[in-house]
Amino acid sequence: MRIRLTIVTGALVLTCASLSSAQSDQPAPTGPTLFGLRGTLDFGFRGTGREGDDARYERYRDLRNGLFSRIALGQQTDEKLVAVNVFNIGYRDQAYNVDYNAGRTRVSGFFDSVPLNYSYLTSTPWVESSPGVFSLDAGIRTLVQNRVPGVVGIASTPAQLGTASIYRAVAQPFELRSRRDTLGASYAYDISPDLGLNIGFDSYKRTGYQPYGLSFSFNNANELAVPLDNRTNNMEANLEYGNTQGMIRVGWQASYFANDIHDIVWDNPLRATDFRPFDPSGYSNGNGPAQGRMAMAPDNSMNIVSATGLYKLPARTTITGTLWFTAMNQNDTLIPWTINPAIANATVYAQYPGLASLPRSTAEAKVHALNGAFNFVARPNNFFGLNMRYRVNNHNNLTPAFDASNYVRFDAAPYASTHGVTQQFDIRQNTFDLTGTFRFLPHTSLNLGYVFDDYERTGRSFSDMRDYTFRAAIDTLGNQFVTVRASFDHTTRIGSGFSEASLEDGGLQPGLRFYDEADRDRDRGALLFVLTPNSFMDVTFQMTAGRDIYKGEGHEFGLLNNDNQSYNIGTSVSPTEAVSVGMTYGREKFASHQNARNANPPGSDYGSWLDPNRT
Repeated sequence: MRIRLTIVTGALVLTCASLSSAQSDQPAPTGPTLFGLRGTLDFGFRGTGREGDDARYERYRDLRNGLFSRIALGQQTDEKLVAVNVFNIGYRDQAYNVDYNAGRTRVSGFFDSVPLNYSYLTSTPWVESSPGVFSLDAGIRTLVQNRVPGVVGIASTPAQLGTASIYRAVAQPFELRSRRDTLGASYAYDISPDLGLNIGFDSYKRTGYQPYGLSFSFNNANELAVPLDNRTNNMEANLEYGNTQGMIRVGWQASYFANDIHDIVWDNPLRATDFRPFDPSGYSNGNGPAQGRMAMAPDNSMNIVSATGLYKLPARTTITGTLWFTAMNQNDTLIPWTINPAIANATVYAQYPGLASLPRSTAEAKVHALNGAFNFVARPNNFFGLNMRYRVNNHNNLTPAFDASNYVRFDAAPYASTHGVTQQFDIRQNTFDLTGTFRFLPHTSLNLGYVFDDYERTGRSFSDMRDYTFRAAIDTLGNQFVTVRASFDHTTRIGSGFSEASLEDGGLQPGLRFYDEADRDRDRGALLFVLTPNSFMDVTFQMTAGRDIYKGEGHEFGLLNNDNQSYNIGTSVSPTEAVSVGMTYGREKFASHQNARNANPPGSDYGSWLDPNRT
C-alpha cells in the first residue's frame, strides 16, 4: 500500500540531467510548495512475503516490512537550480542527494548506504570476545585434542565424515552481512569565463562482517566471520584554465585508508594447548599452536600531484601531455613473528636469533612514482598525418630492506633461510611510438609505425628488456561495397643484464628463461574483409595469425615457440526489417613448444640436475 502526496499537479521528476536541460516554453507549474520547492512526496507501507534464501533475495537491498519513502523536490529558474532526492529513509539502503547550481557556483552532496547480505542462515562455534578476537569452548577443544573416542572436531578421514562435528552443538546462528556508508560533496566555482576551481570529497565506511579464510596451513581449514571497521577518505582539488587555443589543469588527489581491526586472533579447533616442544612439521600435521594470528589490511595513504595540458598549433596540430607524481605510504604496526609461546622463548631464540625481535616495529613502506604521457598529433593536409606518443612510468620503491631470514610458518614451526631479505623491485618503463598515415587512394590509408619500449625491473633474471616493433596497416573504409583492414607487426625483444644467480637462488635451472622477459621475435598479422553487395546482405572474413620464437644464449628451458591462428567467416541476410538470418563458422588453433627437466636439486645423490637425459 502506498500513499502519494503531489505538491503540484503532475509529479516533477528531478535528476541532474533533466534539471540541467533546456527549459520548456511551457509556463512554470503553479501550486503549493514545501520550503519553496515543488515535487512529490511518496510514502507507503511495504509488506513482503518470501520463501528460501532471504539474504540472496535482498543481497544489496533492504526489503524489510515497514514504511516506504521517496521524495523528489526541486526548483528551476533562469538563475538557479535546486534538487533534493531522498529514498528509503532509515533503511540500510537509504540514499540522499542534494544539488545546487546558481551562477558561477555548483554544489552537490550525497549520502547513501549499500548493504551486502551474505547469508541469514549462518552459524559459528567461535565467539568474538573482543573485536577481532575469536574463542572456542575450551572443554570441547580439549576433547578434540585428546582424541576422545567418538569426538570429531574437523573430519580428517573418510570414516569420520559420517560423524557430525562436536562444534555443531555449540554453533550459534547469526546474520552475516556488511554495509558501506558513503558521504560525499563537491564544489565548483567559475572564477572567470576561462578559469575554474573544482573541489571534491567523499568518505566511505565499511562495517559489519565478512567471511574470511583463517586456516592453520594444511592441517585444518577454518572460515570465520571477521569484523569490518574501516574508512577511506578521498579528496581532490583542481584548478583549470582553458580557452579556444588550449587548456591547462593542475590538481591534487589524496586517499587515506584507516582500519580499526588491526589483526585477527582465533582459536585452533584441533588444539587446546600449544604443542611443546615445537614440531618442525607442525604446520602440516596438526602439532602446532593453540591460536593463530593474521594481520588485516593496514592503514595507508596515497597523494597525487598532476598537471595536464593541451595546446593547438597551426596546420591542424595539437600537443597534449599529462604528468603525475604519486607518493604511497604505509607505516602500520607489524605483528610479532608468532603468537605461539612454544616458539617465542629464549630457548628457540638461541637457535633462531632473528626471531627475538622484529627488524623494526612498523612497516616503513614507501613508494614514489612518476607517470607521464605526451602526444603530438599533426594533420597538415588530407594526404598525410603524424602521431607521436611518449609514455614514462617510474616506480621507485623506497621501503628499507626487511630481514626475514628467520621466520615462523603458520605459528607452528621456526625456519631459517638464506634468502629472507626483501627486495625493492623498482620499475622504469619508457615507450616511444611514431606512426605516419598516408592517404594515397580514395577511402584508403596506409599506416607505418615504429615503437620502442624500454623496460627495466629489479629482482628479475634480466634487468633490462627492449622491444623494437615495426608495424604496417592498410585500411579501406567508407566504400559502399568493400571494407578491408589489414595489419602486420614485427617485434624483436632483446634483454640485457642477465643474472644466472637470480635463477639459482630460486632453485631454478640456469637454462630457464621466463616467457615475459626472454629474447624473442614476434610476428603478428590480421585481416578483416567485409563485402556488402547490396543493402540486405553482407559477407565477412576475418583471419589472425601470430608466431613467437624465443631465443638467446643459454635458453634451454621454458617456452621456446608459440603459434596461433584464427579464421572466421560469416554472412547475414535481412530480407525484411523484422527478419535477420546469419551464420558464422570459426576455427582457432594454438600450438607451443616448451622444455623442462625432471631433476633433483644440486648436491643430491642422484646427479640429475644437469643430466640432459632428464629433459
